[in-house]
Amino acid sequence: MDAFFASCELSQYPELRGQPMVVAGRRAHTPRRKPDGTWEFSRLKEYVGRGVLTTATYEARALGVHSGMPAMKAARLAPDAVLLPVNFELYRKFSRLFKDAVRSVSPIVEDIGIDEVYADVSALDQDSTEIACRLRAAVFDATGLSCSVGLAPNKLLAKLCSDIQKPNGITTITMDDVPTKIWPMPAHRINGIGPKANAKLASLGITTIGEIAKQDETWLVENFGRR
Repeated sequence: MDAFFASCELSQYPELRGQPMVVAGRRAHTPRRKPDGTWEFSRLKEYVGRGVLTTATYEARALGVHSGMPAMKAARLAPDAVLLPVNFELYRKFSRLFKDAVRSVSPIVEDIGIDEVYADVSALDQDSTEIACRLRAAVFDATGLSCSVGLAPNKLLAKLCSDIQKPNGITTITMDDVPTKIWPMPAHRINGIGPKANAKLASLGITTIGEIAKQDETWLVENFGRR
């Protein structure tokens, strides 16, 4: 799903579309409806506390803020961004809707988070682009929200290519595409390579996925363990 928590919030407050908006913990004030029917929103510069951003719209991200960033730091970068409190009940509702929509197209689904799934589409008759369009349309019809779809021979590659054309994108990767489209990517783009593993790779002179791919299993085990 594209900027999932933020998109859920925008479904409730469509007047915020196109504006920088962030969600940051429960200390943020709930929007207040004014007598004229419009909403009064808090701004990020009003946040006080040690919380972090749960999500940010793409407009806010363009100002340098992102999920996981301390809210006080984000306030220095985007002080006038609209600030909303988290609403996990809302997010869980939309999560159920989008996952049911995916299952309506491809029933073999692996649930890996509130805003993400893997779907085995190998038994479907349509070509990749048609399958991806059906998945994306089903999700939009059920939720009014956009998602990005990656189709690939395995889950690692599908995860990578689902991020290539966000938001609302469709990307298909074959094994023939891997050397030109996947190997040049930074190593940290692989799901599971966090800051510590990325720093260790860098200390070993490894910065891209292609440089990992060139190493043999013995080298990987020596430096990272068999698991």
